[in-house]
Amino acid sequence: MILRDGDKGDSVKTLQRGLNRMGAMLLVDGDFGAGTGNAILNARQQLNRPGPPEADDDLQTAVAAVPDPFPPLTASGMTFIAREEVSDATVYQRRFQTPTCPPAPSGVTIGIGYDCRFVNRVEFEGDWADLLPPASVSQLAGVLGKPGTADVLAPVAAVVVPLSAAMHVFAKRTLPKYLDLTRSIYPQVDDPAVTAAQRTALVSLVYNRGTDLFDARPDDRRREMRAIRDLLAARRFDDSVAAQFESMTRLWDPVRAAGLIQRRRHEATLWRSGFATLQLE
Repeated sequence: MILRDGDKGDSVKTLQRGLNRMGAMLLVDGDFGAGTGNAILNARQQLNRPGPPEADDDLQTAVAAVPDPFPPLTASGMTFIAREEVSDATVYQRRFQTPTCPPAPSGVTIGIGYDCRFVNRVEFEGDWADLLPPASVSQLAGVLGKPGTADVLAPVAAVVVPLSAAMHVFAKRTLPKYLDLTRSIYPQVDDPAVTAAQRTALVSLVYNRGTDLFDARPDDRRREMRAIRDLLAARRFDDSVAAQFESMTRLWDPVRAAGLIQRRRHEATLWRSGFATLQLE
């Protein structure tokens, strides 16, 4: 059976799940649209199976055989955090496939939140040398360890980091790092009673807010993160944790930081209901 633009149903969902294991960042909605077609073209390139933006039986079988890139969170968790960072593949290609310069203390950033300020040459080449052209690796080496400024960004502004490369490094380098950081304050992240969706919610929180648990300001901006620590230590893996994610929305202006508010609410949904509620599995 060939799946193509306009098709709907469980077969499309199965294909979308497989494409997400390859870094497609799709919603698993069972609706074959332009995003699924573009993901198929990217998958064909990765699998060295050239062809049109549709999936015949052979391509579906090849995609289904691709292993999960980061089992602790599953491909659904990887997709969730990547989408919270860059939205989707179309937005990535428009805004993030060339280097960016986020506010201090960041350096030049590539891919899915890969900050070149905080890696050395050996680490960088280990992550990217097999994925980017040698000329691009050499250019980007010049920004390693440096704070991000317009002058630092300018020489590398035209370097292109394909989505497939970005997601590979995200799964193999970035997510393991942030899972380790999550363990440092929430060791129960590895508890067998914690689901992959709940684990993803915790890693997403740490990815976004770091590991600090204390804040001396009057609004005590780390209060909920400490509360989550205490709930997990008591093995209360219930709705109380989701309520703390939601309580954090008090910290941001709903006009200027709507994305952060939505992210906390999505994390609360993951904790309560799992990936399917957000069309991620």
